[in-house]
Amino acid sequence: MDKDIIRVASVAMHSVMGDPSANLARVAEWAHKAHAQGADFGIFPEECITGSMNKSDLTFEEARKIAAAAAEESVPFLESLSCKLQMTLVVGTIEPFGDQLRNSALIVGPEGYLATFSKLHLPNPNEREWFVPGDTFPVVASQGWTFGVGICYDLRFPELFRGAAQKGAELFFIPVGGSGATEKISNNGDQREQAESHKELAMQLLPGRAVDNALHIFYANQSGHSGNAWFPGLCLAIDPSGQLIDEYLPDEGMIVTEVKRAVADRARASASCTVDEARPAVYEAAQLVKGE
Repeated sequence: MDKDIIRVASVAMHSVMGDPSANLARVAEWAHKAHAQGADFGIFPEECITGSMNKSDLTFEEARKIAAAAAEESVPFLESLSCKLQMTLVVGTIEPFGDQLRNSALIVGPEGYLATFSKLHLPNPNEREWFVPGDTFPVVASQGWTFGVGICYDLRFPELFRGAAQKGAELFFIPVGGSGATEKISNNGDQREQAESHKELAMQLLPGRAVDNALHIFYANQSGHSGNAWFPGLCLAIDPSGQLIDEYLPDEGMIVTEVKRAVADRARASASCTVDEARPAVYEAAQLVKGE
């Protein structure tokens, strides 16, 4: 059923390294908490079903076996959970891709499995060694709302947000598995400084994406120590005016944010939104003119 007002849960979940069953149980626990607060949509971090195995002592072959087990279990589990709670869920995982791996997000709604988005842009040698980048960009409609997904480093590419908006997206979800330098973590494991650093970067980039494309943007980063990395625990919600309307940091936690269709519609009709005026064919035909 279409709703003019929805609630979106962004969850900074802690993942147990290499244990998909335990992590799916944690997804269910947080999804039930979100449902109790009226959430219709839930976004979970990058790689949260498997853990960030590329940031651990697991070998590639060990990780492939774990990813294969996760692939068998995850979609049926999430389909059952989404149907029971009548929620649309976006959940990060590592999945097999032939004899390689992809960093992906499973997208499941009350009606069942909808799509998989695989991270398009791999930011460093570690990820380029571990993963094959995605080559498709699904824009998904569920429960009367349309959304795009980008994983972590993908947020640096404005084309994704514009592409989603051109297909009618009102929402954009960003699962994140950003960790940080140990000097930003106190001796007792306090992650506030690291979380603030990740927030600062996100707020440099995302408000403009939201304004230009009339999007509500939701961001959820992993939490806690897992494998060889510390994850800060950070959730952000940004409205189409570029304002930060909800946040949580640091450590494991959740925000549940109200979204009104009237706000999205006003933003799309405003002069600040440039989606309908964009001329991509002209930009792609750009020519370099050289002076002597």
